[in-house]
Formats: sequence, structure tokens, C-alpha cells
Amino acid sequence: MILAKAPEKYWNEPGILAKGGEIVASIGKRAWILAGKTALSVAGGTLLTSLDDSGIVYELQVYEGYCTLEDIDILAAAAQASAAEVLIGIGGGKILDTIKAVGDKLSLPVVTVPTIAATCAAWSALSVTYTRQGTQTGGLLLERSPKAVLSDTAILAAAPSRYIAAGIADTLVKWYEAAPNVGSDPGSIHARVGLATSRLALDILEELSIDAYLASGHGEVTDAISEVTNAIIFLAGQAGSLSGGRPRAYIAHAVNNSLTKQHETHIRLHGEKVAFGLAVQLHLEGYSQTKIDTLARLLHALGQPLTLRELGFKDSFEDKAALVAKGVSLDAEAVAALPFKVDAELLEQAILNTDLTGRRIAEQEQNASWQVQAV
Repeated sequence: MILAKAPEKYWNEPGILAKGGEIVASIGKRAWILAGKTALSVAGGTLLTSLDDSGIVYELQVYEGYCTLEDIDILAAAAQASAAEVLIGIGGGKILDTIKAVGDKLSLPVVTVPTIAATCAAWSALSVTYTRQGTQTGGLLLERSPKAVLSDTAILAAAPSRYIAAGIADTLVKWYEAAPNVGSDPGSIHARVGLATSRLALDILEELSIDAYLASGHGEVTDAISEVTNAIIFLAGQAGSLSGGRPRAYIAHAVNNSLTKQHETHIRLHGEKVAFGLAVQLHLEGYSQTKIDTLARLLHALGQPLTLRELGFKDSFEDKAALVAKGVSLDAEAVAALPFKVDAELLEQAILNTDLTGRRIAEQEQNASWQVQAV
């Protein structure tokens, strides 16, 4: 059996929120809205006006927490009490994951409105769950993707560049993580389709990620921003929404999950921790140092953390590497099927090697900058 989940409609264009009321009205006339405070300030005015103009009755809940199992239940009760016919989420990954889980619990259609391009949460049929303190606890596989995605590229382009950089990193990871898990047998067709989709995303990002990163933060919707945000939301979301039941070992995300257990790393976004995890995976796989350095330079140019200090750790780096390595949890069957060995000792060494690579790349880039200034 192959499961393929996707939104029925997806927009990624400037000004789409002005048409939001018309789009939502085709789904339901009573809406319950969950929004982050900052997200509401940048996207709420246009969308709420459009909802008013279309005669949508709505209730609004501002939410600043993580996507937790406890709060999903609390928010679902509030949404149910409102007699909502459609749910709307406005914000980043935590808001969108929460509203999707609420929709799944109540069997209500969901419209996602991403205000940053830091993950594929606006598209995916998955909600990543945390404790209220920010430690990742797992993921809820949802029955369906959102009904519709309203991605206003003018808003995504105006968001601080750190967010699109994190989204680029999280999307770059997809192909590298999927490739070792994909076999050639007929039963792996879904995985091979997902791999091909993530390869397309990787090709786009290798060509345009720096252009999009440099253009972001100003609100101008360049071709690079349009292509890159499509890769982050649409392609990464679709690649991750194909499943066939076989467990897989996603190393970079497993490293991220372990990092969330350390409070020092909570200063870092999901994609930033995953970027570090990707470099760890490449060391585990035995990639050449030349290939690792090439990717590390791209991640460094995007402001991604490649050292333990950049992740938030202050000292005792060897102890921290061992702690993170021991906290990595992977399915034993999936690990056994990988073409390379993974255990806590090898992970610890790969983390330390990543830290060493990150420090060396940063020093080289700093020296090159000084040479340019001297000239």
C-alpha cells in the first residue's frame, strides 16, 4: 500500500491573502483561527479583512506555545465549542503543526497560512510534537494534509532571512536523508518517487539558495524566492508525504531530535539543528572531506550552525557530543538496512568531526574576508 497525501489547492504568490475570504468561503462559513502574535501582525490584517468581506464568521486564538499533546486537546475543545466548519492556522511550523493536529482530531478541514518559509509544515500531513519546555517528543501522522495552503510570497520575502535559510537547510537534508533508505525493489516505488522529488528540490536550492537568502528580508518577490519557497513548502512537503509503511532512518532529523533535549540549543531553529545533523550524517556515511567542505561552505554562507558552540553549547564539548550521540534514537530495523554503520560511538565521533569542520570553514572564510579587505 502507498499513501500519498497533499493539499487540494496550493497557492504560492504575492497578495494571495486578499483572496483568502473567497477561498475559505468555498470550504466553510464559520472559521476558528489559531495564530502566532507576530504572524497575526504581518498577515492578519489582510486576511481578516478578506474574511469579513466574504461574510466569514470567525473566532481568533493567539497562541505562542509549542505543539504539545496537552495543548492540542485544549485547543480542539475551544475550536469545537465555536462550531467551526474550517480551521485556519497563521504562523510558522509550531502554529501550523498545532492547527493540523486539531483539525485531525476534530475531522475538520484546515487552511494553512505560512508567514515564514522555515519548514514544509504548511503542506505536510505530519505534526511534530514537543513538551512545553521545547523537547521534541515525536510526530503525529495525520489522516490528511491541509485542505488548502495560502502562501503569500510577499510575506515570506519580508520575513527575516534567518527563516528562509533554515527552510533551505531543512529541505537540502531531504535528499541526503532519503537516499540511503531507498532500495531498487518494486515495493520501494513510493520512496523512489519521494527521492526524485527531493532531488528536484536539491537542484533548485543548489542553484538559487544564496540568491534567495540575500534577497530575503526586504519583501521583494524575486524569481529565486518564488522557486526556493516552492522547493521548501511544495517539493519538500510532497517528498515527505509519500509512505509505504517501511521504517526509515533519518539521521539528520534524529540528531535534531536529540539536540532538542538540551536546553542550550533552544536558541536554534529546527532547520538550523537539522543542518548540523546533515553534516554529522555525511561524516558517518564516509563522504569525502572535499564534498563535506563544499556543503559546509554553503551552510556557513546561509548562517547555519556547524559547531557545538554555534548550537548554543558553551563548554565541555566532548561531553556534549557524547550526550547528544547517546540521545539519538533510530529504528533498529531501519539502521540495519543502511549501507553504513551507525552507533553511539560513531555518532559521537561524527559530531566532533562536524564541529572541527565547522571551525575550520569559519576560520578559512574569515581569513578570506580579511584578505579581501586588505586588498
